[in-house]
Amino acid sequence: MARKASEETKSQAATETKKLRAASTKAIVAKTGRGRGRPTGADTSFLDKKTIVTVALQLTKTAPLQDVSIVKVAKELGVTPALIHYYLGGRDPLTSGVMNMFYKELVASWPPEQGGWRHNIEVTAEAMYRTYIRYPGVAAYVISHNRYRLFQEVAEGETDYGVIVFEKMLSTVRGMGFDAARTSMYAHLIVDFIIGNAHATVRHRWPGEHKEFLDNKLAALDPKEFPTVDFVRESYTTLNALTTFSAGLNLLFDALELALNRMNLGDALLPVDGHVTNEAPAAIKRPALSRKSSV
Repeated sequence: MARKASEETKSQAATETKKLRAASTKAIVAKTGRGRGRPTGADTSFLDKKTIVTVALQLTKTAPLQDVSIVKVAKELGVTPALIHYYLGGRDPLTSGVMNMFYKELVASWPPEQGGWRHNIEVTAEAMYRTYIRYPGVAAYVISHNRYRLFQEVAEGETDYGVIVFEKMLSTVRGMGFDAARTSMYAHLIVDFIIGNAHATVRHRWPGEHKEFLDNKLAALDPKEFPTVDFVRESYTTLNALTTFSAGLNLLFDALELALNRMNLGDALLPVDGHVTNEAPAAIKRPALSRKSSV
């Protein structure tokens, strides 16, 4: 089912990109009498920031956002990379623009808060999950990059939809009655759970999608040597995106309810395990990309 959805997403992306390219061609011909190619200064009135970012967002249906370069977007639009630089200013504004448009779409699909906290978190998680599934390249980007995961580069008068998503997610978790420390912690954990599951789905990581291969490999193992593997052999290869995401949400709900009850009883947050954090590898700050490598 997940593979079929992925194929439908790729087909839809190709269709939408073709429509945008056709509209661009029509605009050029109407204004200049020339077809697509290297437009002159008078040819580019069809081009603007919104058009460029829209095309780039469509490309994330078939490619990771980190691979959506200025050169690739220019090729889709039939213009020179210099024009993309002119309208956006570089690779970072392109990436941020795509993330902001993605978050704008997510905000538009955000469900209203009604009913109990469990319902509110469930419908919110499902809405976020569906949006990330729709744009696999965005899921691939945020799973491995921090820049533009929250704040965006916006011009004066523009809306930073990343902050709006952040506010809405925090509000949903705060609605349970948590204090500030728990609200921030649990909201972050829920978002990571959603993104991780979405990325696993679009990358076809679920065992059920590789059932035949896994069944053959697991059946060849000696049950006496690997008794627990043999115990879960049949159930493991039936795991799929929908049932696993639902099961994960239910685990989160149970944990959140337990945490809320403990807070109401006056229990403090559990202390950080210093042994775990001390052994964690330190983050290495990556050098900034040069202008040449940013296209």
